[in-house]
Amino acid sequence: MFSKIFILLLITTSAGCYFPSSKEKKEKPREIEYTVVSRTPHCNKKYFKITIDSSNHFLNIRMNLKAMKDVPFPVVAKENDTLFFTAFNFDLYCNNKIIASNFNKNKNTEYQDNYLRIIKDSLQFVSDTLYLRTDNEVIYQIPFYAFHNLKQGKQTIELHIWQDTFHGSAHDTIIEKQKIRQCNYATKSLFDAKIKFDIQVPPIYKSTVIGYGLQLKNDSTFSPVGMDNTIWNSSYPDIYWTILYPSDRFYAQTDYEKSTDRYEGSDTFDLYHYYLKDSIGIEVYDHDGLSRDDGMGYWVGPMDYLRRQPRKRISFGNIKWFDINISKAEIIN
Repeated sequence: MFSKIFILLLITTSAGCYFPSSKEKKEKPREIEYTVVSRTPHCNKKYFKITIDSSNHFLNIRMNLKAMKDVPFPVVAKENDTLFFTAFNFDLYCNNKIIASNFNKNKNTEYQDNYLRIIKDSLQFVSDTLYLRTDNEVIYQIPFYAFHNLKQGKQTIELHIWQDTFHGSAHDTIIEKQKIRQCNYATKSLFDAKIKFDIQVPPIYKSTVIGYGLQLKNDSTFSPVGMDNTIWNSSYPDIYWTILYPSDRFYAQTDYEKSTDRYEGSDTFDLYHYYLKDSIGIEVYDHDGLSRDDGMGYWVGPMDYLRRQPRKRISFGNIKWFDINISKAEIIN
C-alpha cells in the first residue's frame, strides 16, 4: 500500500451526475492587500508586479514581468553571451518558518507538462525557466487545504520571491575537437522580494480514501482489448485512477498498472476538504506515453455515500466495478 497526496490542476471532466456541496458557491476574486518587507531595486513597478487574491477556497498568486531591456544581465565575455534566462522561487512562510504541507506529494501522469515545479513537503514553488526579454506571467493557485498545518483563523503569511541563477541560449561549442551543445550559466541575484499579507484559514477536515481495485467492462458496449495499439502489438490499457476535489479539480493519482483490464492496486490517500458533507469525483484512465490519456469513466457523488461499511462497490462509465471506502472526517486544525 502506498500513500500519495495532491497537487492542484484544473481539468476538464466528462459528463456525469454532479452533487455539489450545499456550501459550494461561486465567489468573485477578493484582492488581498500586502506590505513590502524588502525588495531589490529591479523589483520595481516598471518590470515587476505581484497580485494576490482569493476565491472559491483558492489563494491566487500572480507575478507579471514586463520585457526587460536596461537590466544588468550577466555576460560571458569570452563568447559575448548575455544570459537572459532564469527561474523564480516562491517560498511561503508563517511565523518565520517555511509552511509544511502535503500539498505536493502526488505525481500526475497526463497533465505533467502544465505544472510549475514544486518542492516536496512544503509550500515552495519554482517557476518554469523564463526568458526575460519578453513579457511573462507566473500564476500559482493554491487551495486553502494546503494550509492544513496552520490553525484556522487569521494567519500572517510571508512570501519570498527570488532567483539566483541565469543561463543563456543553448549553443554549440568545441571542446577537445568535439562539438557539444551547452548553455552558459552565472550566479547573480537581481530579483529578490519579500511581502506579507493576511489570510483566513478555514476549518480543514481530513478523511482517508482507500481504493481496493477495479474491473473494466468487457461486453458488447466496451472491450479493453486492443486499447493500446502500437506498431509492434495490440494490448490492454495501462490503468490508473484519480481523485477530484473539488469534484472538477485534480487532487490525486495512483500509479498505473500495465496491460490489464483489472487494476489490483490498493491505494491510500489523505484527503483534505472543507465540509463534513462534501463531494468528490473519481476518474479512471488509460495511460498513453505518446498521446493524451484516454478517460474510461467518471463518477461524482457525496463522500458520505462512500463511507458506508462494508466498503462500497460502485460502477460507472466503462468500469464494471470499483471498490472504494472513505473514513470518518475529522477537523485537524
